[in-house]
Amino acid sequence: MKNKYIDLMEKTLDAYSREHIERYFADVKRDGLTEHGFPRLTANIGILIAKGRRADLLPLFIEMMDFCCESFSRNIKAANDFSVKEIIFCILELEAAGTVPTGKTARWRELLSKIDNQRCYNVFAKRETDKEHNWAAFTACSEQLRQHIGLCDSRAFIDVQVASQLQWLDENGMYKDPNNPMVYDLVTRGLFAVLLFFGYDGKYKKNMDEALRSAGLHTLKLQSVTGEIAFGGRSNQFLHNEAHQAIICEFEARRYKREGDLLLAGQFKSAAERGLENIEMWLSEPTVRHIKNRFPLETGYGCEGYAYFDKYMITVASFLYVAYLFSDDSIEAQPRDDTPYAYTTSEDFHKLILSASGYTLEFDTDADTHYDASGLGRIHRLGAPSWLCLSCPATATPNYKVFSETPRALSMAFGKLCDGKW
Repeated sequence: MKNKYIDLMEKTLDAYSREHIERYFADVKRDGLTEHGFPRLTANIGILIAKGRRADLLPLFIEMMDFCCESFSRNIKAANDFSVKEIIFCILELEAAGTVPTGKTARWRELLSKIDNQRCYNVFAKRETDKEHNWAAFTACSEQLRQHIGLCDSRAFIDVQVASQLQWLDENGMYKDPNNPMVYDLVTRGLFAVLLFFGYDGKYKKNMDEALRSAGLHTLKLQSVTGEIAFGGRSNQFLHNEAHQAIICEFEARRYKREGDLLLAGQFKSAAERGLENIEMWLSEPTVRHIKNRFPLETGYGCEGYAYFDKYMITVASFLYVAYLFSDDSIEAQPRDDTPYAYTTSEDFHKLILSASGYTLEFDTDADTHYDASGLGRIHRLGAPSWLCLSCPATATPNYKVFSETPRALSMAFGKLCDGKW
């Protein structure tokens, strides 16, 4: 299973030709870092090199890594909140594998030690009562990783960030990003898991862990029979969605193994595997895209303005890597529990899930009409392609790009041919 994560990371990187990477690097050298796509690409190349893959990119990677670390050291805000932890993951893997000279990794560590958390990051809480959204959770993780490798003591700073994030949890421990998109519940809980995995022991450790325990069980109920996260809200229907889900499932599988509940641990393990199967299916397409449609990439159909290929394609690998870290191959996957159930989230997430006889039906009772429509929005059948019937609704007022200048609400449904007529 751990090897599967690395295989899929490599498949994700294969979506970038060498020419694409070099062109991207040239743009970044000209314009400077402006967002986290390039550091994520850099880090994932390095991790794969450390795992014995893509050695052909080693000289180019060294240049890219030098550039990222030097940029961070100048404390120029460029969504470093997301990026610093990725670069540290990479350094840890390279050091463990002995892939690059120790003098080089020592230099990267020296540059990262110059980060000033008040100047380097875009978003962070100044007081525990501040209500910053999930960028502050990314910031906390980046500082936790710097602390983990001995570059700083950011315990008080991290506590403030965690406190600001815990204010956004619903009664089930799910995270309420603006308008409560389903993806960003998983994203932020995954960041909580990273904090705990890398040694967060601050005054909110118990609160975070209890939220993860509670919400983890809801994640199992929300997963479609095809392995997919629930539809709903921004950044939905991208390949990285199921990578976030895998993080939660692998983290919770470890929890229940520690506690001796091997059945539940195995159910979380099998949920992670189903999500990976969905990602692998899309990565096996003749043309790999970062979103679950087959429109030409250059159209941007289905994507918000921020959700472009260079940022969101490599995001798949970044979060597969975290799931890889959490994955424990000694946990035996258990068959999916096919007991029929009806499940509702809190009113904040306004979802109803019906599961029986190999079907998942998902209803949204109060949709964000910039992305979705209220009512029955999903019909999935075990063993059938997700796109065969209905995976998510389409709204008349989309925040994402569509192929019509006059969009309207629509749905896909079955038809039957009778006497030559549909």
